[in-house]
Amino acid sequence: MKYLFVNKKLVMSTIALVVVSVSSSLFASDELDDIHEDIKEKYEVEHIDNEALKALSLKKNLILFDVREPREFEVSHIKDAIRIDPEMNAKEFLELHADKLNNKVAVFYCSVGVRSSLMLEKLKDKLPVTGVSEAYNLEGGAFKWHNDQISLVKNGQPTRDIHPYNAYWGRLVDDKESITY
Repeated sequence: MKYLFVNKKLVMSTIALVVVSVSSSLFASDELDDIHEDIKEKYEVEHIDNEALKALSLKKNLILFDVREPREFEVSHIKDAIRIDPEMNAKEFLELHADKLNNKVAVFYCSVGVRSSLMLEKLKDKLPVTGVSEAYNLEGGAFKWHNDQISLVKNGQPTRDIHPYNAYWGRLVDDKESITY
């Protein structure tokens, strides 16, 4: 009889662990969606979701800009993304990248979309002059990309690693085991 009690306790503990794990993942996704809604209210930029970006990436006229710190980019990024400094102003951006933008669709992303929306807002009036046909912020940023199980790369190879920016923002990453600094 004692053996059954121990197993019952083990089963209940396991169920509780699964419920906590699943619900924390759902809360993280919900919170990431809430953050995106706040971003849409604060910044007057266009947004693109993961599915639309994957479809767009099949075209050759796409250019991706990763608006994160060097260490975040080194841990992982979306394939073919160009890292730009989040503190960069519009003039610096254009001096470095204007020659790459003609007839391109530009997509900016960061961890959740705040830094990339801010960057795109700084640039939105200047991008059409460079020949950019469309410009977007990636909805949910690298975290949503990662949470949706879409490949990131490190040194040209697929990886599940993701930099959390810090512990506060890292709570939005579903797979905590993939967090790397």
